[in-house]
Amino acid sequence: MKKLIALILSIVSALTVFTFSACGDARADVNVEYYPDASALLTALKEDDIAFGVLAEPAASNLEKMTKDTKTWYRLDIQELYDAETKSYPQAVMFVKESVLNTYPQLLTTIESKFADNTAWVAENAAQAINKINEVFLPAGNTSTLKPAMLNASVIDNCKIYWQSADSAKTAVKNYLNSIIAIEKISATAATDDLFYNGMATGNFTADTIKVYAPDGAPALAIAKFINDNESFNTGKTFEYHVVNANQINDNVEEGSGDIVILPVNAASKLYKKFNADPYKLVSVITHGNLYLMCSEHITANDLKDKTVGMFGHGNVPDLTFQVVLDKLGYKIK
Repeated sequence: MKKLIALILSIVSALTVFTFSACGDARADVNVEYYPDASALLTALKEDDIAFGVLAEPAASNLEKMTKDTKTWYRLDIQELYDAETKSYPQAVMFVKESVLNTYPQLLTTIESKFADNTAWVAENAAQAINKINEVFLPAGNTSTLKPAMLNASVIDNCKIYWQSADSAKTAVKNYLNSIIAIEKISATAATDDLFYNGMATGNFTADTIKVYAPDGAPALAIAKFINDNESFNTGKTFEYHVVNANQINDNVEEGSGDIVILPVNAASKLYKKFNADPYKLVSVITHGNLYLMCSEHITANDLKDKTVGMFGHGNVPDLTFQVVLDKLGYKIK
């Protein structure tokens, strides 16, 4: 009898394995439709071409404002879905050349002490903030996608702009990079401790001007008051601020043209040693996720099965983050 029972159990076990193997991945599908950029996706949502789409602030609030008389939008907070406790993920980071850090050891303390004032100032002086960003936009004549009418205290709060030191952000950065690498191997490089500034640096900075570069969007807002104030952080040097399109910011690291550069965390992981003459260190995370899944109906994250979701930036941080969230929720992209 015992042998018979054992035989039956082994057959059941084999059938179970076969069943799961035959079915493959049993997770539910989510359809992702990619758009060339956020503006194209916003237009598609506005014109009812698609019912669900991931937008960053302030575009998400701009959509709500543009359609306030005809439609109610519901949001799923991508940051909260990524990490329910912190409701954030490391998004844009600040790089500083080692020679600058070594020559001006108090620089970071001074920047950090002034950093929080930026967001309150931008909320109260939106038009001036955008004007100042446009004055330093490169190439000359280009203008920011940000508009004063988009900005208020709530929108800026949703951009999650705040200073987090390299030391306190280290674990979150490493975990995030590992998460997106699991989705797409070439999206980032796993972080080692030498990516992060630990108070030690080498080199002598001798130039008369310290050049700061930031991509358009929330990172530009993060330094708008510094641009307005011609802030030099008690260094005695002239600070030259520039804002560029997001697809140009990597060049400023690879070429070493920026002494302080704000860029996406995944790009930072791959580029920090590219300029060998004066390597960069990650000194802080300054934006912590501003992505929201805009929904034309009230749904939860558990209701995304077979939904089609619009996405921009294929293979970039917004797309990779959303894919990490879908994987965590048990979905797969169709």
